[in-house]
Amino acid sequence: MNKIEILCATMNQSDFSKIEEMNIKSDVVFANQADRYDYSEKKFDGGTAKMITTAERGVGKNRNTALLYASGSICLIADDDIRYSDDYVRTVTQAFEELPDADIILFNFTTTNEERRQAPITKLTRFRRWSRSGFAAFNIAFRLDAVQKANIWFSVLYGGGAKYSSGEDSLWINDALKAGLKIYRHPAVIGEVNFDVSSWFNGYTEKFFVDKGVIYANMHPTICGLRSLVFLATHTRLYKGTYTFSQAYKLMKRGIKEFKTHN
Repeated sequence: MNKIEILCATMNQSDFSKIEEMNIKSDVVFANQADRYDYSEKKFDGGTAKMITTAERGVGKNRNTALLYASGSICLIADDDIRYSDDYVRTVTQAFEELPDADIILFNFTTTNEERRQAPITKLTRFRRWSRSGFAAFNIAFRLDAVQKANIWFSVLYGGGAKYSSGEDSLWINDALKAGLKIYRHPAVIGEVNFDVSSWFNGYTEKFFVDKGVIYANMHPTICGLRSLVFLATHTRLYKGTYTFSQAYKLMKRGIKEFKTHN
């Protein structure tokens, strides 16, 4: 029987109150970045909660800490601003049972923040190298043994607290595809995310577009310019009024040049 475990990146926690806040009903690993080093456990109705506290900084390091302590057969990557639906354990377990070849499944989350609302997954499909991304780390559920065998970890160069503000989740999925892991998009909704506060997103700023160019150059070195154009064309409504299409593209090209110059 599959055991579900949540791997949650969080900061400055002093107790296990996130279990109730996030409506967690399964085992959970909290990778907690604070100003100390500590380990604690708590038994609760849903299972066992582990809290690994370090003084490190950067979401990539934090997610890797959670991975090191993971033991569930199926793991869900999480941030502490989501709340799971009451039936997420059953929904995720059933999806993996129905897709025995799936190593990773991307699930839906709802949000009330229109500016950062994700395009919903409307049908079950395979996710491939050329698929449009449109996901975040919290959408990801995976078989732990498959990820461990493929030796996939999160980059410490991208994400909140790192040099480049986002992209650690996209790069992780890209590495999984390169390793031959099978990934699916699933239309089931397993929770809600609150985007009111973000550790990395401060609007569609100059840094946002430069950093986006960097991650595209890393993931798609031969077609990063084309991928940048596609991204801008499909997100025009979000950044219009701040930058023109050509201005945003120039910023992304600056990021592409920066990555290629230093790699």
